[in-house]
Formats: sequence, C-alpha cells, structure tokens
Amino acid sequence: MQVLIRFEGMDKAKEMLSELEKKQLPYATALALTRTGQDVKADLEAEMKKVFDRPTPYTLGSLFLKPATKSNLSSMVYLREWAGKGTPATKYMSPNIFAQDRNVKRFEAALQRIGVLPSNMYVVPGAGADLDAYGNMSRGQIVQILSYLSAFGEQGYRSNMTAKGRARLLRGKRGSPGIAYFVAKPGGRLRHGIYKRTGYSGGSTITPVMIFVRKPTYRSIYRFYEVARRTIERTWEENFRRAMREAMSTAKP
Repeated sequence: MQVLIRFEGMDKAKEMLSELEKKQLPYATALALTRTGQDVKADLEAEMKKVFDRPTPYTLGSLFLKPATKSNLSSMVYLREWAGKGTPATKYMSPNIFAQDRNVKRFEAALQRIGVLPSNMYVVPGAGADLDAYGNMSRGQIVQILSYLSAFGEQGYRSNMTAKGRARLLRGKRGSPGIAYFVAKPGGRLRHGIYKRTGYSGGSTITPVMIFVRKPTYRSIYRFYEVARRTIERTWEENFRRAMREAMSTAKP
C-alpha cells in the first residue's frame, strides 16, 4: 500500500512566476512534496494509535517515506513490504484497510500442515494464552506449542520436542508445575482448540490456549487512503508557499 504525492500544476505555476522563481521552482516543489509526505506519515501513524489496540513498535515503524528530489518531483508514503523472518506489514494490515478476510499466520499454517487446525479455521487466544504488552500471543508460547506438537517442518526437525522433552516439560522445574498440551476435537465437552494441562493428574488444571474459530472478516478501520488525502488537502498549499519563500530567500539573483 502506498500514497504517491505529486504536483500537477507545474506548467500553470510557471506562467505566473518570475524567471528567478521559475529557477527555484523545482527545489521548492521537492521540498513541499517531502514535507507533505512527512505530514501524511505522521497522521497515518497517529491514526494507527487511534484505531488499533496497543499497536506494536513494529507496526508503528512500518510506514516509510521516500522524499522527492528536483529530478523526481513526487514523494511516497508506503507500508513495509519486506520483513525478513517477520510478517510484512502490507500482509497483516491489508484486511484492516480493505475489509478483507484475515490472512493465515505462520503458526496457523504450521498447525494446518500437521492436521491440527482445519483449513477453514483460525486461532484466537484462549484464557491460558500468554499475552505480550500489545495483547498478542507471546512468541515463546507459540514456539513451545508448535515444538510440543511437532509442527516445525519435517518430522525429526531439531526444533520439534522429543518424548524426553515433553516428559521434562510435564515434570516442571523446581517450584513450578508441569505442563502438557493437547488438542480438543470438535463436538466434545471442550471447545475446539489447544489446551494446557498444568500440574499432575491429581490436581491439574486445564485452560484453553488457542481456540479455533471460523474465518474472521475485518472491517475497514484503518482509513489509510482517506487519512492521506485529507492530510494532503490540508497541508499542501501552506507547505508549498513556505517552501517557495525559503527557496527565494536563499536564491542568488
């Protein structure tokens, strides 16, 4: 997703300018376009904080600005399309912008590969899920569950938990109860999902960690293009006038 900001009135502006102003016009235009892009980026970040519940620093840092230059009179504000080992912002933000179905997350795809999560279902955190400061399931617990269920790649992959590893987890550490995970099938007493059994059979507790739900559809709550358009309409003229004044104040006769 991106917003491209251009100045379409260059030829018309030249008709009303002196020779010196015409000479400074490309510089002033590039400066105004870049500043308008900065305004758009700031307003889009503010909109994220308004419509999302505790957006992560990764999400807030997913907006980038490509400044304008005298040889390329356009600035661009866009969402991250690369992420290394993470998820590109364009992938998980798109449903919130265009009111689409949510994309499958990597750990959901891993659960689908081993037949634990049906292909038409998604995961929401249960009461026993460890949540981070932003309300998302902790990566550590997700990795532990995938490892426990041998959901990493091929059978025998080194990240998958062995029987001995499961036994150690069940024993627990000194002062901490043991843990085991199991999958509750549909139609039973428990909701379809993954559960955590804490403690031994005599005094164990069972809590849902991942609940399986039908495909969620997102509403269009992040008005990416609307916010950008309003910002451009509000700031462009003043940015251009200020940039032109600055360009003329430094111009050589």
